Amino acid sequence: MSEQTAVEVLVIGSGVIGSSIAYHLARQGRNVLVIERGREEAIEPVASWASAGGVRRQGRHPAEAPLASEAIARWPTLGDELEADLRYRRGGQLLLAETEDEVRQLEEFVSQQRAMGFRDVRLVERQEVLELAPGLNQRVLAGSYSPIDGQADPALTTRAFAAAARHHGAHYWHTTEVTALRMEQKRVTGALTARGSVRADHVVLAAGGWSDTLAATIGLALPIEMHALQMLLSTPAPSVTLGPVLSALDRKLSLKQLDDGAFLIGGGWPGDILPDRSGYTMRPQSIEGSWKTASELLPAVGQQQILRHWCGLEAISVDGIPFIGPVEGYDGLVLALGFSGHGFAISPAVGRCVADLVAGQMVPELAGLSFARLQQ
Repeated sequence: MSEQTAVEVLVIGSGVIGSSIAYHLARQGRNVLVIERGREEAIEPVASWASAGGVRRQGRHPAEAPLASEAIARWPTLGDELEADLRYRRGGQLLLAETEDEVRQLEEFVSQQRAMGFRDVRLVERQEVLELAPGLNQRVLAGSYSPIDGQADPALTTRAFAAAARHHGAHYWHTTEVTALRMEQKRVTGALTARGSVRADHVVLAAGGWSDTLAATIGLALPIEMHALQMLLSTPAPSVTLGPVLSALDRKLSLKQLDDGAFLIGGGWPGDILPDRSGYTMRPQSIEGSWKTASELLPAVGQQQILRHWCGLEAISVDGIPFIGPVEGYDGLVLALGFSGHGFAISPAVGRCVADLVAGQMVPELAGLSFARLQQ
């Protein structure tokens, strides 16, 4: 490549969001360059490598509801579209209540989900909960059940989006550090990188937890923080008995069983970020606490051992929902960041929306996720 490279769209970050955007842009025939600091997509410690892989509608902020509905509808055929095995499984999602007060909270929660258009979400009593998820503890009284939610493999999905983007003509630069964004007058015009400067008509910033550093080079302060969020993987159980993804009102927990019988446990338990933000260290109390809460809810978990544990570095936004779209005073820039631990499921819809936005189309699905909401 020459010292200065010119492209139509520059995407910074090759995670599941950046690669979905690149795929949808390339499919439109755009000249797309994706720049990634890692040697390939979805490697430690980025969020797309570490994600729990939940494909969930229920529990969303209302501003995310349109994206969640669109994405959930696409997931059953997304593997065929990308010509890849995403290990997608539609087993539903259960949010559980273990006290009478929590049951009342669930009743209101279900009403809220249905008001957002998730009409198939329903309250299920203990007997049906146990039919859906055998072996739960004696305290579980009810659940909010979303039958078309599920799970998939985040790293495989990220790499499938990237491969499909390349198939449609997108270019990827790996092991390439973006050192700064370029700005002329009030327009973002590209980036400075270890491989030279890149000029672009549009710049999509999708660098996850590292996005704030790049935005600061053009004077844009992003209200996000990098967090290290823990995951645990158990040894495989002898049989697969858990279909839905489980969470609970009073537990810091996301629990699913994989095809080989292993339990994958998340829920936001923290690790510690290294000072240079290149990695993390685990917290023993988080490992112990997460394992304990999963084993209490589903005793079969406690019959296994912890096989592996890790953290992903995730961008958490100030209000817990992402920033997607343009920023006033920074023409040519589109944000797609701050997904706060729940961007994986909506990645197909985010990619479509950002590609349409770059093409100059109206994208009402993003109305509640704009950067401008902070000034409202």
